[in-house]
Amino acid sequence: MRSVLRDTGNFDYVMVKHRPLSSEITDFVVIEFQTGQTTGTGKLVNGLSDFMQGRDVTRGEYEFGVNYADIWKRTFTQVLNKGIVLENWGQKIYWVVQEPVYQDLVQRYKLTDLGYSTRHSTVFLVYDLRRVGSVYELVHTRMESATIAQLFDALRNNKAIPSKEQFVQRLTERIKANMELKLRLAPE
Repeated sequence: MRSVLRDTGNFDYVMVKHRPLSSEITDFVVIEFQTGQTTGTGKLVNGLSDFMQGRDVTRGEYEFGVNYADIWKRTFTQVLNKGIVLENWGQKIYWVVQEPVYQDLVQRYKLTDLGYSTRHSTVFLVYDLRRVGSVYELVHTRMESATIAQLFDALRNNKAIPSKEQFVQRLTERIKANMELKLRLAPE
């Protein structure tokens, strides 16, 4: 069942427990799926197009990758917003995430020692792909959880925040590069 919350957004799925032969809900959990996003998508599309036309795509000319920063830039806000709602309701929200994407979240926000507690409302169900013959299977690797307070602290106290001096230095370099470019392009 897909659900809509005003000012919070959609839930991917809501799993409902109800009384037998009744619509009376006795419990529910929310399930969200976090997928990866790519960089260099145009090259990925070219590769798919070539594949569909029967061309050899094994040449390695299709450079693209996973954009982990964009995944969590967009998703972490949802984790917090939806997590606050579910934590206040005393219900669970399960985030289904592939292993490399989850590892990036943990490293990016220094989320250490999460473990799993049945008291936590926000639960990460971590899966990965395992090759079995010529196909891949989805394999559950672990389950970890957090409180909203832990997640806010991780965001607020992110040690990966660059210094102001580094930021100003990068800005200065960009301004200098643009000035040099304009000087070269200006008519004499």
